[in-house]
Formats: sequence, structure tokens, C-alpha cells
Amino acid sequence: MSRVHLFEIEDQAWFPAVIRDAMTDYLTFMAGTTDKPFRGFAAKLGAAMRRAGTETVVELGTGGGGPALQLGKLLRAGGMDGARLVLTDLFPNRERLALARRSSAVPARVIDAPVDATAVPRELAGFRVMCNAFHHLPPPVATAALADAVAARQGFALLELVSRDAAGFFQVWVGFFVCLLATPFVRPFRWSRLFFTYVLATIPACVLWDGLVSCLRIYSPDELRALVSALPPNDYEWDIGSLKVPGTPINATYLIATPR
Repeated sequence: MSRVHLFEIEDQAWFPAVIRDAMTDYLTFMAGTTDKPFRGFAAKLGAAMRRAGTETVVELGTGGGGPALQLGKLLRAGGMDGARLVLTDLFPNRERLALARRSSAVPARVIDAPVDATAVPRELAGFRVMCNAFHHLPPPVATAALADAVAARQGFALLELVSRDAAGFFQVWVGFFVCLLATPFVRPFRWSRLFFTYVLATIPACVLWDGLVSCLRIYSPDELRALVSALPPNDYEWDIGSLKVPGTPINATYLIATPR
């Protein structure tokens, strides 16, 4: 199946913050349930960060910070005692990110202002990482995000935990029902989250739609290599491939770009 860049509701600037933030809360809650999907990637990322001479992860499109917190914990467990996080997003959920900062196993800094992955402020130095977010970028923007990292001589990594196949679509449908079951346990508690889940059902419907579209938007390893080939000549080491998610039929896609 070829990649299709349909629209995700959460990407739209007009999308009500109360719904977007509730979706972010749910996805953060799910990311915090286990670190298994991130272990193989964290090992590769830690090795690349050591080669690049940095212990800072600059998370782009961080949402509620769930994957970043898992990566921070795993990097420290892997011996990177100085690991630290910088959490950024184009639509920052400030309350959720403040909670992520307090919950982090490693020092974390939150950037309250919107940060565009194609024009990251140069003062935000560190290994740039996008977890479950790179598929939001259409090819010209995705290429621009990679080019911006190369121009700034910063490392860049991405991980996508959904896939463009039957297993990926099944995973999204499971997530829809889990959303209905898990909502009462998501924190911070909000009456609005209950209303938009069980009365109007807006949140689970948007989670389902955006999840299915995410599967269609995922870049395959070959498509990521095509994006890289469109970049100006550079001396980066590009590691692109798939990682098995333990206990699932899912193969996560990853890219890790390290300046030599």
C-alpha cells in the first residue's frame, strides 16, 4: 500500500484545545503503561548520542511527553547518567508538559512557545527526536525537518509505533476500545474528558480517525531513504530500518541520523 497523506483532525489549528489536550492526555497515559516498545530504539539512540557527544534529547512534537519520559528513563538505565530532556511541540499542552517535567526520571525542560520541527531554534541544542510524530509531516516538510537538523549539525531520530499494514490497523481499533475503558483512569481528572468520551464520544472518534490516518501516513524505511536522498550532500550516518515491538505483531519504523 502506498503512503496516503490524509488529514488528521488533531493537526488542524481550529481543532478545540479541550479535545486535543484530552487526546494528548490519553496517548500519554498509554505511552506510560510500558517501556517495552521503546527499548530497542533507546539502545540505538543512546549509542548515537554518545557518538554525537550529547546527552540531551530535544523532543519535537512531544504531545504530552509520554514517549520522551520512557526514553529518558531507558537512557539513564543504559548508563547515560547525564541524560536530560527538552520537551517541545507545535501545539504545546502546557499543563500536561508541566506534569511530564515533574514526573521525569531525568532533568526535563519544557518550552512553552510553539516549536516548528523545520525551524528549531539554534539554542535548543541536542539530539532531535520525534516519537510517533514524523508521519504528521508531508514529504516536503519532512525533508525540511531533516535538512534543518543537518544544517544545525544536530542528530535526528524518529520512531513510529504504528504501521501501514493489517497489524497496524488492528492496533488502532484496539486502541479505540481501550480509550473507552481507560478514560476514567487518565490523569489529571477532567469532567470534560468524560463528557466528550461517553456523552458525545468525540474523543474516541477522533482517536480512531487519527489513528487510522496515522497508519496511512507512516513512512516505510524505503520512503525514509528516499527523503534522505533528497537532502544536500552531507557527512551524516543514516540508520534506517524496523524494530520488532515485543509481544506484538507490530514492526516499529525508525531513523537515526548522526553527524560524523
